[in-house]
Amino acid sequence: MTDSHREAVQDLTLGPLPAWGTGCVQTMMDTLTSTEEPFPCVFAVAAANRGGLRFGFVDDLDDRRTWPVLPDILATYLSVYQEISRNTSLVVFFSSGQQADVIAYEQRFWSLLQYLHDGDGEPWPSDIPTETDDPGWEFSFRGTPIFVVCNTPAHQRLRSRSSPVFTITFQPRWVFEGLEPYTPRGAAARRTIRERLRRMDEVDSTPLLGSFGDPANREWKQYFLRDDATVADGCPFLADRARSRAVAGVPAGSELFKVVVNAEEQYSVWPAGRRNALGWFDTSVVGTREQCLDSIASTWSDLRPRSLRRRMGRTRPPVASGADVERAAVSL
Repeated sequence: MTDSHREAVQDLTLGPLPAWGTGCVQTMMDTLTSTEEPFPCVFAVAAANRGGLRFGFVDDLDDRRTWPVLPDILATYLSVYQEISRNTSLVVFFSSGQQADVIAYEQRFWSLLQYLHDGDGEPWPSDIPTETDDPGWEFSFRGTPIFVVCNTPAHQRLRSRSSPVFTITFQPRWVFEGLEPYTPRGAAARRTIRERLRRMDEVDSTPLLGSFGDPANREWKQYFLRDDATVADGCPFLADRARSRAVAGVPAGSELFKVVVNAEEQYSVWPAGRRNALGWFDTSVVGTREQCLDSIASTWSDLRPRSLRRRMGRTRPPVASGADVERAAVSL
C-alpha cells in the first residue's frame, strides 16, 4: 500500500487508522463501485462514488477495552455529516482475532448498540419511540436517528451482508429524507435494491425489508439478518436502560488519565472518566498524568500536524524535547 493511498484513506477516517485499515477500505470501495456486480444498496453506492463515506476502526471486536473509541468516532461523524454530502454513511470496521458464527456475531452487534446507548448521555429523541416493537422505532445516538446495518465474515449465502471483517454501517435518517417509498425516487431506489438483492444473494431477504414508519415494519429486523434471511425472535436492545458514561475499570474520583489522539495525529492527555472532546479519540494508554506524558514522549517525536508533514514532504522534522511534548500534549 503506497503512502499516498494511506493518506487518502486517512483523510476519510475519523480516529486512528490502524495498519490493517487501508485494506478494509479498499475491499469495501471495490465492492461498492463494482460495475460487474452492482451492490444492492444504492444509497451506499452513491456515497462511495461521491466521496460521502467516512471510516472508523476498532482494534478488537472481542475486547471491550477497545470499544471506547467507537462512541467518539460516531459522535464526531454526527457533528459533521450534514456538511459532507446528502449521500453519506459512516462505516466502522472491527478487527477480530478469531472467527465466529453468525449467532455469535449477532450477539456482539446488539451488545455494541447497547454499549453506545448506555454511554450516550443524551436523551432519547422525543419523536422516536423507545420500544423496538413500535414501527416508528429507530436506533438513535446523540439525539440523531440512525439506520444501522451489520456485515460479518460468517455470512455466505447472504453475500450482500458478507464482509472480510465485522463491519457496522451507520446512515443518519436525514440521508433518506425525500427518498420515502411514496416518492418517485424513493420507490425507484427500493425497486433497484430488491432486484439486485435477488441477483446477489442465495436466499431472499426482501420480505424483511420494510419502510420506516410502515405499520407492518419493524426497523430493528433489518439491522442484522442471519445467513438464512431470518431474524431473532425479539430485539434485545433496551432504550430505557440506565445510562453510564464511566470508563470501564476507572474508579469514580480517581486521578487516572488517558492518552487521546486527533485526526492530525496529535496527542493529548485527558481525564479518564470524562467524555472526549469532539474529534479526539481514545488510545490504549490509561494511567497517571505522568505515565501518559511519558507514553506520548516515547512515541510522538515529530510534533508537526499530519497535514503539515504531508505538505512538507520528506523535510527533516525538528527534534522535539520533553518540554515541547508536554506543552503540546496538554494544549487540548
